[in-house]
Amino acid sequence: MDELTLKTFCLGDLYNNCYLVFHQGLKRGFIVDAPAPIDEVKDFIQSQNLKIDFIALTHAHFDHIGGLDSLPYPTYVHKEDFQFLKDITINGSAFFGFSIIVEKKAKLYEDNQPLYFDKYPIEVIHTPGHTPGSVSLKLGNWLFSGDTLFCDSVGRTDIPLASHEQIVNSIKTKLLILSPDTIVYPGHGASTTIAREAKSNPFLG
Repeated sequence: MDELTLKTFCLGDLYNNCYLVFHQGLKRGFIVDAPAPIDEVKDFIQSQNLKIDFIALTHAHFDHIGGLDSLPYPTYVHKEDFQFLKDITINGSAFFGFSIIVEKKAKLYEDNQPLYFDKYPIEVIHTPGHTPGSVSLKLGNWLFSGDTLFCDSVGRTDIPLASHEQIVNSIKTKLLILSPDTIVYPGHGASTTIAREAKSNPFLG
């Protein structure tokens, strides 16, 4: 893990976090979520001469997928969110008066199988609730939680196909059991730790 660098980009009107993990020696990396506009990420990749192996989606709401079609990299999504990529009603873009439809073909995470970046396994933890196919991605001591777990909050569930009971259950049974010093990198807002959220998150009492 010491060889890996994590760079965070805050993008778009909803201040989405887009994460770029890369190995400076190998000049390779991968991306977590692809909000729009994605130009800042593309410029950084070009400036560092990086080869991107893939994009890993935490879920497929419009604000996490808007930049996908401008990035020529394989993209992974959970099977339960696959339909969101082309459905403007459930991906949320229609609610804001525009249309986000992803044209590129996405790959599906394999059930109970990690995704690999070079020699590093990325554990794909299915954490439904915000969407049916929400996942949290664990790489070493880093957890990319998407819109499931935030600093002092949890993801919205007043939206189509979401469930508050399900998201709280996902967090309590799949995330809070992780090492307390796990660093949580959410889809919006500041990073946190599992220890902090287990102790003080008001939605998890």
